[in-house]
Amino acid sequence: MSFRIYILLFLAMFAVSTSPIIARYLDHLSPITIALWRMVIAAFIMSCYGYYRYDFKPMSSANHIKIVIAGILLGIHFALFYGAIALMPNNIANATVFGTMAPLFALFIEIYFGKSIGKKLIFGLLIVLLGSSIMFIYDFSIDNNLTIGNILAILCSICFAFVFILSDQVNKTEHSFNFSKNVFMYASLTLLLVGIVMNIPFFKISFSDFILLFLLGVIPTIMGHSILYYLVKYLRPTIVASIPLGEPFIASIFAYFLFEGQDFNVSIILGGLTTLLGLFIIIQNKK
Repeated sequence: MSFRIYILLFLAMFAVSTSPIIARYLDHLSPITIALWRMVIAAFIMSCYGYYRYDFKPMSSANHIKIVIAGILLGIHFALFYGAIALMPNNIANATVFGTMAPLFALFIEIYFGKSIGKKLIFGLLIVLLGSSIMFIYDFSIDNNLTIGNILAILCSICFAFVFILSDQVNKTEHSFNFSKNVFMYASLTLLLVGIVMNIPFFKISFSDFILLFLLGVIPTIMGHSILYYLVKYLRPTIVASIPLGEPFIASIFAYFLFEGQDFNVSIILGGLTTLLGLFIIIQNKK
């Protein structure tokens, strides 16, 4: 694997790790509001850039349907993820551990569709999941909010796994930029419809809120997710979906220095380093 791919993997992991941190400063807004603005900003910027930078040909109806489905699932993913963070404001590691289990579900989906899975990939994934478990077990609780938050985070991971599978299928014939742009757009429409039904006041945000939402749209979305969808062309979906598993460790480091009451204990350090080791093993696998 080329050095460029390693750099892009690191940038993507770092970028997506900023999402729960920025969202923590927006905990006075509803999860749907945060997710919608994030998607709208990302879709708008990429649409403007794509209009002048690329000359996309009309895509097939099959790919269009897959992108619509991926967009709906991505919108649901973000709504559930920020909902989990809202329920667990002092357990960002908790929310991100369960919210980044997409590779496990992506693995099951790939097996279902008959793709062969190497032993090294499975071993690396097991190491990553062990690291994630070590990080989580220290703060295990049966508190109602934590339980509901964990369930929301797991559901969001399932949605995210399908997004990567669909990305792999579409990007065989479409430019990854076109996939990302359109997926963000359909995710925006999904969240808008959900918000209208729930009567959520999308526009009751301050200027400082908008700046943070803009950062969400640029750093973890355009820089993070778009790179991940691009990498699916070179790495199998399960491998790419594993990269955000480094998010709980990095997000916990950020959270420890930025927020009061955030734990950064031996289990987080040991679990985080174990997770990074597992990720290193995983990315050695070829598509």
